[in-house]
Amino acid sequence: MSSLIIWEQSTFFAALFMGMMFAFIYDCIRVFRRVFKHKHVYTMAVEDILFWFYVSIRVFTCLYERNNGIIRGFIVISQIFGALIYRYAFGKLFVKYMTGLLIFILKPLKKLFLLIKIKVHELDVHVKSSRASREKRKKCSLNPDGKNSSV
Repeated sequence: MSSLIIWEQSTFFAALFMGMMFAFIYDCIRVFRRVFKHKHVYTMAVEDILFWFYVSIRVFTCLYERNNGIIRGFIVISQIFGALIYRYAFGKLFVKYMTGLLIFILKPLKKLFLLIKIKVHELDVHVKSSRASREKRKKCSLNPDGKNSSV
């Protein structure tokens, strides 16, 4: 085979794999969003902007390294095709089962964290109340001659 054909074939498969990796990274973001609920839409927008910024830098470096920055249609198409292959072959299952697994793992940890938080709060309340009662006793204590010691 010609060296040009070998180059195009290797570039095609590299771009295909890159598209799969982009879809996988975005699925990780989707799992994160399902496990940790976002309060505001703009936090998801920031995540998306960061993702697409990363993708654009990676696509640019791929085009620059492989083809001196010239946009070739088969490279863009193979990246899209790679993302679609991943999405329909693995993506839906990955998001579903990874979300379930992480929720299963994090639920007991969340309960443990809540229990620790409650105990720390109780300890804090106890320390503050004992400190206040100590201060009150100190103020109310009398000297041997019958006068208040705080005077």
